[in-house]
Amino acid sequence: MLKLRLILFINLTLFICNAQVPFVKDRNHISVTDWKFTKGVIYSAHTLDFDDSSWEEVKVPHTYSMDAIEEVGYYKGMAWYRANLNIPANMEGQRIFIRFEGVGQEAEIYVNNAMVGKHMGGYSAFCYEITTAVKVGEANTIVAKVSNAPSYMRIPVNDVLFNHYGGIYRPVQVFSTPQCNVSPTYYASSGVFVELKEINEKAAKVEVRTHLSAKQVVDKALLAFNFKGANNKTVLKKQVELSAIKGDTIITQNFEIKKPILWDARNNPHLYNVEVVLSSGEDKDVINQSFGLRTFDISPSKGMFLNGKPYRVNGVCMHQEWQQVGPALTMEHHKKDMALVDEIGATGLRLSHYQHSDITYQLADEIGLMVWAEIPFVHDYSGREGANAATQLTELILQNYNHPSIYVWGLWNEVRAWTDPEEPCVKITKDLNALANKLDPTRLTSSASDRDMKAPMTNLSNIQAWNKYYGWYYGEYEDMATWLDDERKAYPEVALGISEYGIGGNIYQQDTAKLEKPVGNYFPEPEQTKYHEITWKIIKDRPFVWGTFIWNMYDFSVAGWNRGGIKNLNHKGLVTYDREVKKDAFFFYKANWSNEPVLYIAELRNTDRTGAETEVKVFTNLDEVTLKLNGKVVGTKAQENDVNTIVFENIILQKGENVVEVSSKKGKESFEHKAVWNLK
Repeated sequence: MLKLRLILFINLTLFICNAQVPFVKDRNHISVTDWKFTKGVIYSAHTLDFDDSSWEEVKVPHTYSMDAIEEVGYYKGMAWYRANLNIPANMEGQRIFIRFEGVGQEAEIYVNNAMVGKHMGGYSAFCYEITTAVKVGEANTIVAKVSNAPSYMRIPVNDVLFNHYGGIYRPVQVFSTPQCNVSPTYYASSGVFVELKEINEKAAKVEVRTHLSAKQVVDKALLAFNFKGANNKTVLKKQVELSAIKGDTIITQNFEIKKPILWDARNNPHLYNVEVVLSSGEDKDVINQSFGLRTFDISPSKGMFLNGKPYRVNGVCMHQEWQQVGPALTMEHHKKDMALVDEIGATGLRLSHYQHSDITYQLADEIGLMVWAEIPFVHDYSGREGANAATQLTELILQNYNHPSIYVWGLWNEVRAWTDPEEPCVKITKDLNALANKLDPTRLTSSASDRDMKAPMTNLSNIQAWNKYYGWYYGEYEDMATWLDDERKAYPEVALGISEYGIGGNIYQQDTAKLEKPVGNYFPEPEQTKYHEITWKIIKDRPFVWGTFIWNMYDFSVAGWNRGGIKNLNHKGLVTYDREVKKDAFFFYKANWSNEPVLYIAELRNTDRTGAETEVKVFTNLDEVTLKLNGKVVGTKAQENDVNTIVFENIILQKGENVVEVSSKKGKESFEHKAVWNLK
């Protein structure tokens, strides 16, 4: 069943993965993948006659910061990319654009020696018109001057919590449109914004705002809307006649969709699609945007409500990097990451601590995840980054406006105003909150605090969540329950969320007696499992918590860290950095969250034993489990608790190799799992 589900999942996503951003796919477009690259300060590398013959040949997506993973410290500075591109004849007479989905952390773009734009921010897309700079049918030189050097004018201002990679690490596309188009340069968004105004069982009222652009006056044009629902079936059509279009124009139209089908997260992630066609003379510009219809509310006493019904947001946090390639992920990497989130059965996803690739949000829509999307206003601040934070928030919201999976816009993570409510970060947060509510009144803002309820930065966003690491950095594991109950009682008007919780776990370390926390060199995997068993039970029993997010889904790099036995690594992931090993805690949550049958022996990698007497712990959502030891049946136990764990106690191992096997059935399907433990 799981294999079939993964095959279906991959087949469903092939279309959007190949298309990348949907509003480019129906236009003439070219992927710019082949570049020449070098690091260093060069003052003339943007010129046409510059000799780049000695530069390295690379393919985008690409990063020049892999030394952040492999060594202590990494290069932070300027680098250059140059590409030669022939503009095809079918773009003749059209407007031509170049779109970068992400460059770390700043970029200046030149086309044929002319600067076409600058962008500050390493995680959002940017798009420039290059019509007058390129020559159709000829070779054109595109140059990107990039830098990942620190800047107090840009968020994030430092890399204490995660690496700030440099490079063109997401796709680049050149595409063309008719002279009158749906604007691709409005903050690099689709130019089409769908907003749900009102909904009941009979009808949904939606507003569609379409941003048009024309260099010269267009006397007549036709704007057509075609709404499709399940099975690509048309549910609504409408045409609007336009006249005297010039410059930038916003066309607002209202629609009523009969018998609407809700986007109901994991229950039924139903997506509509609106095809917007702008016709002027013989020219057509086509945009496709998927969207969903849903409502949500958060109650301090009852937690999250989706479409009027209680809904638990059991989430994970996720960074955008792999050990093999850093942040320069291909479509296969993105699909693998989201398939694992799907497999574990999570209902929520916090995309930390910045805007992620568009494909991630698309897949979240399809899977049915409740997504927390955020900007990289993280940890420390300078007081001079407010303008850039506002720009990155605007880009995040407008570029991802139509994704139904997103329900909160994150404003900051662990930014600390220690004592003064007048500190610059407080004002920046208030400004960001007002901006987000203006740009998108349909969603909430959130923030992730590691301070207390009365801290100057707390409760400035629409809802608040806390990063809590009880038993790791402070206190005991069970203190999570005390904190939640005490805060619920003391502040009944405040909705409580947990934006991060977790501890380190190294799969190569298994002896819990050697635990050194939180900054030592021994983070045994079984201790991580124990922590999650205790903490999940606490969370599960408190439905008033509006959302919880495990830190982290995957191990990730923090250059300069030397903890848990592996340098430059945060080990709190449920899956290893290379995505090769799912840790025990992964299967514990899968047994509790997923509808797929799970049967897993805990401490699988704790192979060398010194004591003959042990327990066999099994994470399973099946009704009963049979245990065999060295080929002999020990017994069968039924599920007796609400955390899907069955424990066989007082099991005696023999000297040498011991084969531990468990089996179960569900209907006609049989399931087995095996571990081999050696008693010295």
